[in-house]
Amino acid sequence: MQRVGPPPGAPPGPPPLPPGPLPPDVSRGPAINIVGWVGASICTVFVLLRLYSRHFITRTLGWSDAIIVFAQVLNIIATALATVSVHYGTGRHAVHIPLENIEPALFYGAIVRPFSITSYILPKLSVALLIISLMGTQKTGVWFLWSVIVVLFITSILSFIMLFAQCNPPDHIWKPMEPAMCYPTIVLDSITYVAGSWSAFTDLILAVYPVWILRNLQVKKSKKISIMIIMGLGFFAMIAAIAKTTQLSANNSPDAPYELFWLFITTYVETDLVIIAACAPTLPKLFMRLMGKDTELPTGQSGYGSKKVGQGYKEFDSENSHSVPLDTIKKKVVISQNSQMV
Repeated sequence: MQRVGPPPGAPPGPPPLPPGPLPPDVSRGPAINIVGWVGASICTVFVLLRLYSRHFITRTLGWSDAIIVFAQVLNIIATALATVSVHYGTGRHAVHIPLENIEPALFYGAIVRPFSITSYILPKLSVALLIISLMGTQKTGVWFLWSVIVVLFITSILSFIMLFAQCNPPDHIWKPMEPAMCYPTIVLDSITYVAGSWSAFTDLILAVYPVWILRNLQVKKSKKISIMIIMGLGFFAMIAAIAKTTQLSANNSPDAPYELFWLFITTYVETDLVIIAACAPTLPKLFMRLMGKDTELPTGQSGYGSKKVGQGYKEFDSENSHSVPLDTIKKKVVISQNSQMV
């Protein structure tokens, strides 16, 4: 570890001035708030639609739904904490932020990380569970999918643990003008880059994996739609994760309140896309019903999630049924009658 900040016993001073003329006093804070709350609102709508569809139409409400609800709650908390950070100056150049606001701006900008990280890794777990459910009895490669998710959780948790453990005392990350003993920045950068890169890799796997797994299977149209949605949104989430990873160095910038802008934006975009990707594939039957194209009834009457209809008769599956020539049936009846006579 190495000592950073002013000499021991020296009073904390203002942020260092950049060389040359001062930058203009502009704020990116409003853009952070707009992107954050618009995305959180859209995600809330998708989560509510998912819950409605899974509870009232398919009757398949389960743990994956609880996971996505928890992720969205964390997403809203992270957006609220970021809004407080913006209120104290995040989005402005450090030299223009009042000295008494530097600490709360950096404090709320720091504690938002565990919430934001968890809010974008949990939906990926939900997407993985959805893919496994689409696989049915085809379980080839499930352990690979789980391995990707486990490594994602490990690297992500290590990244925000290291964020708060990089200095002694830990509050140096929001009190940068006070002396502290810190690990070299390359340590935190290495861990966060690995976590960010693996997050992008996970998005790629979740986008491509369903196609690879189901390539030789006869799947229904609704499953094909789900796969296409996961693929499309997964690729966009991967791009956002890559963009976010390129911005991680802003954590160590002397003008962090201003430079963290793109890290906030790309994190928002990735989180929103993975939440939508986890919800959208569950909605086709809801939209079919709203358009009047769905005539099936909920489970218990003869509908989604049910294998029986009426008095326990098995539901007719037109996709897997096949015709039998009448002559074949007649021959089987004659043979059966002759065997009984014998």
